[in-house]
Amino acid sequence: MFGNPSYPTYQAFLGLGIAAAIALLLMPWWIKLLKVEGIGQQVRADGPKRHLVKQGTPTMGGVVILVAISLTCLLMGKLTTELVLVLLATLATGVLGLIDDLTSVTHGRSLGLTPHAKMIGLTIICVTFTVLAVNWCGVAPEIRFPGGLTIDLGVLSTTICGLSFPWLYVVFCWLMIAGLSNAVNLTDGLDGLAGGTSMIAMLAMAAMAFLHGDVNLSIFCT
Repeated sequence: MFGNPSYPTYQAFLGLGIAAAIALLLMPWWIKLLKVEGIGQQVRADGPKRHLVKQGTPTMGGVVILVAISLTCLLMGKLTTELVLVLLATLATGVLGLIDDLTSVTHGRSLGLTPHAKMIGLTIICVTFTVLAVNWCGVAPEIRFPGGLTIDLGVLSTTICGLSFPWLYVVFCWLMIAGLSNAVNLTDGLDGLAGGTSMIAMLAMAAMAFLHGDVNLSIFCT
């Protein structure tokens, strides 16, 4: 870990600076490459006419964001089981989005993967992430509220191949991860709306991780 781990605030802000620098260096090159290859946004013909000017706008900028996140976590964070699992889940979701974009580009249409295919992919990622978080990282299958209220979602658990499957907690995490992924996907393409709302949410998550003493996840969020 670079910097001084004794100062977690410094570590988080340094991570933010490194990620921003990586993105600023790589994004212009990535945009130029996509333009040269003719890879751009497909706009629906039956949509608003003012949106037609966006036809061909370079897409798949999330690739640079994922690279920046991964490199920053490798440079600044400790490769704990928790951080590796979060990174892998993020990259897996990103790869699913990349396949969706590539499908859209290769077929020359505004739609990529079918809704069923995307939901199947998200479901596999969500279930795998939740089960590994519970079994490998010791995450309790429960929801905790301020004031001490706790809802146990591990009451309906079964063991398969030595792994505990808390089904209610799996469904809860599926609703969160799949729901947030689709929410970002719906706002994507509206002139910075996805990036702006994601930034606000991730800064809040970084602050919460920092308050709980988890510098690794704080660096990941920043």
